[in-house]
This record gives sequence, C-alpha cells and structure tokens, in this order.
Amino acid sequence: MSGKQIASGDRQEESRKEGLLEKLLEYGKSDYYPFHMPGHKRQIRLGITSFPNPFSVDITEIDGFDNLHHAEEILKDAMDKASRIYGSDRSYFMVNGSTGGILSAVCGLTRPGGRILMARNCHKSVYHAVMLQQLEPLYVYPEKISGWGIQGGIRAEAVEEILGRERKTGGKKDRKENKENIQAVFITSPTYEGIVSDIEKIAEVCHRYGVPLIVDEAHGAHFPFGSAFPKPALECGADVVIQSLHKTLPSLTQTAILHVKSRLADPKRVERYLPVFQTSSPSYVFLASIENCISYMDGEGRREMDAYAGRLLNFMKRAQKLRMLRVLDDLDCGLSDGEARDLSKLVISPGRSALLGTDLAAQLRERFHLEPEMVCRSHVILMTSLLDTEEGLERLWNAVWAMDEAEVQKTDKTAGNRAFLEMGQDSERIVRPCCLRSLSDAWNAGKRELPLEEAAGRISGGFITVYPPGIPMLVPGEQITGEMIDSITENRTLGLTVEGISEDGKIEVIEE
Repeated sequence: MSGKQIASGDRQEESRKEGLLEKLLEYGKSDYYPFHMPGHKRQIRLGITSFPNPFSVDITEIDGFDNLHHAEEILKDAMDKASRIYGSDRSYFMVNGSTGGILSAVCGLTRPGGRILMARNCHKSVYHAVMLQQLEPLYVYPEKISGWGIQGGIRAEAVEEILGRERKTGGKKDRKENKENIQAVFITSPTYEGIVSDIEKIAEVCHRYGVPLIVDEAHGAHFPFGSAFPKPALECGADVVIQSLHKTLPSLTQTAILHVKSRLADPKRVERYLPVFQTSSPSYVFLASIENCISYMDGEGRREMDAYAGRLLNFMKRAQKLRMLRVLDDLDCGLSDGEARDLSKLVISPGRSALLGTDLAAQLRERFHLEPEMVCRSHVILMTSLLDTEEGLERLWNAVWAMDEAEVQKTDKTAGNRAFLEMGQDSERIVRPCCLRSLSDAWNAGKRELPLEEAAGRISGGFITVYPPGIPMLVPGEQITGEMIDSITENRTLGLTVEGISEDGKIEVIEE
C-alpha cells in the first residue's frame, strides 16, 4: 500500500471517530441522570433554562450591549440589580468560574511578597494566586469528621490563635506598610462535602485584627435563596465572597459572581484585577445566563427552594432505614455552634457493607445510570439542585436501597470489611506537609522528574491534586513523604484522577 493510500485510510478512520459534539448529543439523549454539576441538570424549563440557539445571541461588545470591563449601561444595571439582591456594596459577573474571582480577590487585597492566612483545604486557584503574588501562606487546618475520611470546618479559635500570635511578633507599628503582617484571611465554606464553617465568628475575629476575610463559597451559591440552607457568608460578615452559580443553580458552566461588602476590602482594588484574570471577549451567552439565573432565583426560585428542601429532607428521613450503607447527616458531622451542613450534598458511605466508594459509584453508573459528582475510597458525593426532579431523586433512592439490600444478604463478608474500612478511615488524618521552600521559589526552580516511588524526602516541584475537588495534597516547595506516595498510589490504583503525576508514574522534584 502506498503512503498516499495509508494517509487516506487514516483520514477515513479519523472521520469515523465520534467527535465531542456528537458524543454530547448522544449522552444528552440517554437516560443517565446527572447527580453532578452544573445545577441546571440539563433541564429545559421556561423562565430559567429555556434558551435560544446560542449562535443567534453570541455577540461582542457592539453598540447598546455595554462592556463587562467598563460597564456603564445594560451590564452595569444588571450587576447593580444583583448587588441589591445579595446586599453587597458591589457585585461582579464572572465568566470563567470562581477561579477568576478568587485570583482577583487575593491579588487585590494583598501586596507582592506579603502574607496570607488560608485554610489548607482551599482550591488550587488560591495557591495559584499565592504563587503569582509571591505570598507567604500561613495555614489553618480544618477539623476532621471521624469515620468518613472527609474534612470539616475551620474553627474561629484556630484563626484567632494564628492572628494573635502574628500580631505579637509583628514588627512595624504601621501595619499598612508591614509585609510581615497578615494581609487577608481565606476560607473555603462550604467544603466540597457541604460542611459550613462559623463564618460569622471567623469574620468577627478577622475584623478585630483589621484583616479582610475572603470566602470561597463556590458551592454555596444557593444559600441566599432558601431558609432551609445555611446562612450565606456575605450575611455573616465576610468581606469578599465568590460563588459559582453553575455549581448549584440553573446557570451555564463557567458562570459565577463576586461580591464585596466591607470597609476593609476596597472594591476598586479587586476590580482592577478582573480584566487580568478574565477574557477581554466575555461571552454574552454566559452573561445573559447569569442575569437570568439571579432574576429567577430572586422570584420563583425562592419558592422552588422550599419545595426542593422538602424533597431532600424526605430523602434523609428514608436514609435512616439503611442497614449497611450510610448517608452523611448532622450527627455524623459533629457540628459546633455556628457550623452547618448543606442539605444539597448527599454524601454516601459504604458503611458496614462489603463495598468501597468506587464500587458504589460503579454500580450507580453501570446498573442504575446515575452519574455521581465525585468518588473516592470512602464515599461518593452526589450533587443536587432545585432542578432535580422527583423522579430523579426516586431513582437515586431506589438504587441506594437496592445496593443496601444486596449487601445485607452478604452477612458473611461484612464483618471483616467493616473492620478494614473503619481502620482505613481512622488513619485518614489531616496531613500537614513540611514546607522547605516558598511556593513561588519552588515553582520557578529547576526541576527533574523521578519515579514516584523514588521521590520520598525530595521537594515537590509541582502541584499534586486529586481532581475533583481540586484541593492540592502537595504544593511546590513541600516535602514528599512515604505516606503521601502511598496515598497518591492508592488514588491512582482506584482509578481516580491525580493531576501532577505523569502517565508513566513520575513526579516533578526540585533539582538539588
């Protein structure tokens, strides 16, 4: 066969391959039900998710349609309306998710080379901001929810301890010019699993020390619209709040909003970074989706949230009948005063069964055509929203009940597995990596790749992140330990996505 014939055959084979659009259309026609983001759940509902052909409304900054980065007309009116609804000083539409808002908030409220106090379970975008600003991070660690292998909230006492200690050891009297002082506090609440910290108390602590509080509330965009859900961070006194509309509300992926409400956080300092971290050609389809979503939620959406909460409470009540599997509830979380749990996140553990979390996810997907949001060894996360239907939640309950009943019949296997799971979960303590070089220095240092099994004791040159949820287990500059290597290996063996490890199992380390 000639070279031309081979090339022609390759092109024909390539043309027969299914493209992304075709695969999306095929998936959309299937009976797979989405217990994952985005919050519109692929539902078409008049008034909120009924949308024209996107190509017919995909424009640029033409006359009469304003400019997101210099809003004076229709977009300014839309953002001012959102600000009134949320009760902020200023609200900004974000078209590249919460990431752009997080980067803008951190860069706007800190100075290069300064210090930031941040929760160690923050999203990787916070670490990227730390790297860009060459900040020195001080970490506050979340509590652990025993027996579940998940992290809880951040305690206000832990924040105050660090702020107080740093104040005592600070240098100059003029705090504005002293880079040794902590310039901002960054907390993620709710967590990926739905645990809400006592933001009101944390904000009081921060303000007592004159430090602004930034809250990544990406997974809590629905909080302001339903009384059965936790109090939103903005109402609790947070200075800057970033919410991903697309995660839990009926809005397109990549849509988010940033709020500023504080005498400690100057909106102009944050605003100047928005065009840095967002495209100069924002999608008007996204912008229209944001405005449409917020308007809907401020009206009919509030009534829908009450009915939605009722459906979730009914599911939790039924979950008490389970004999083998477990669904995370308030009692499991051991919530302190001011902390809360988001009803919308359904976290299911194998409990006393002979399964792992990955087994649960596989059954949900293959037997019942239910797609979870996230899976790990100890649990699965199913994300819900007010657009989840009665039928969808009933399908989920029937699947969970069927798996539970099947495991009840395996009584000869459960005892040993229960001991294994409990031992494994109890060992999942919150690891506190040792930082040997600054994040920004390590990022720019010379690097080489080593097989993962040979990297113990070396300094990480990159981010190692299990995705989702996108919380780094290692950041550049931290020491790689044998325990971390074991955890990375286990996650890869379970089939989870571990970013920062090459296909052939190598990791970047700093050249010695």
